[in-house]
Amino acid sequence: WVGRAGQVYEFDPAIHLIDAAAVPPLVRHYRAIDFGYSNPFVCQLWGEDSDGRLYLVRELYQSQRTVNALAPLIDDMTGGRGITATVADHDAEDRATLDEHGIVTVAADKRVKTGIDAVTERLRVRGDGKPRLYIVRDCTVNYDDRLAAERRPTSTEKEFPGYVWPDTKAGRAADELPVKSDDHGMDAVRYMVMYVDGGGPPVAGVSHVRRDLSPSRRR
Repeated sequence: WVGRAGQVYEFDPAIHLIDAAAVPPLVRHYRAIDFGYSNPFVCQLWGEDSDGRLYLVRELYQSQRTVNALAPLIDDMTGGRGITATVADHDAEDRATLDEHGIVTVAADKRVKTGIDAVTERLRVRGDGKPRLYIVRDCTVNYDDRLAAERRPTSTEKEFPGYVWPDTKAGRAADELPVKSDDHGMDAVRYMVMYVDGGGPPVAGVSHVRRDLSPSRRR
């Protein structure tokens, strides 16, 4: 794990990675999804503890698999946990496919700069010496050999070093966005944090304020 100059997030494995055995009791669970096929489909299972910290406890990170094929794996990964909400990218057809499998989704708040600021704040170490976002070590299931052979990230954790600002001669412009490459886990992290933390004024047509789904819809 090696960081790069211009990295968007100050992600430190010594701080932000945690062993599964060290995760405290979790009071709520969520999922965050970024759709993909040639690029990886990412489904993250998050837990929230009683202090509001978020933990990425498991994830699917798979390329060249259809949503229809991956839906049963999402259920397997969820492991019967009650899900407060599944926050997803906006592709209507893919969301409809998940709905057919009983996986109801909420449209993500996709504002990039606001989301980056929210994730950055969660990664910051607080006065108690802890950040408010962790990734469980080795949480990725169904390792993608094709991505590994192409020397591409095979998990959200492995995206952090390459998630960078574009090079500029005069420094980073106020309206600049990160390089759009191998950032599908980064997108899903942003969707999750924006859902839980709100992210500021609401966006028309997007429900990003946390709510509980009825028990019959929690899968």
